[in-house]
Amino acid sequence: METVTALVAAGAAFAASYLIGRSLTASLLLVMLGGLLAGASFAVLFFVSTVTVGLMMPGLFEPWLLGVHFIALAIVGPLGGAAIAGLTHRHVERADASRLPF
Repeated sequence: METVTALVAAGAAFAASYLIGRSLTASLLLVMLGGLLAGASFAVLFFVSTVTVGLMMPGLFEPWLLGVHFIALAIVGPLGGAAIAGLTHRHVERADASRLPF
């Protein structure tokens, strides 16, 4: 159960980072910071929501495994989010530049 919720949170963080990289027209550094922020916020959201549900329904989550998944998500989420946002932004810039007539 913890693994599924962690994968959903990681997928949501990466999707948000992709959207940030695709839609934000700022510099690459700001786009990567936005992806980093999205990854970190979804990691915190994962932890808060699973702890809240775990308190309301005892025995649903294993606390040790929840902590392991949170630590992994707190490391992978921001770094992956920044990378995805940066690569998407770079790809969009190159695609837009190739459409220019000069």
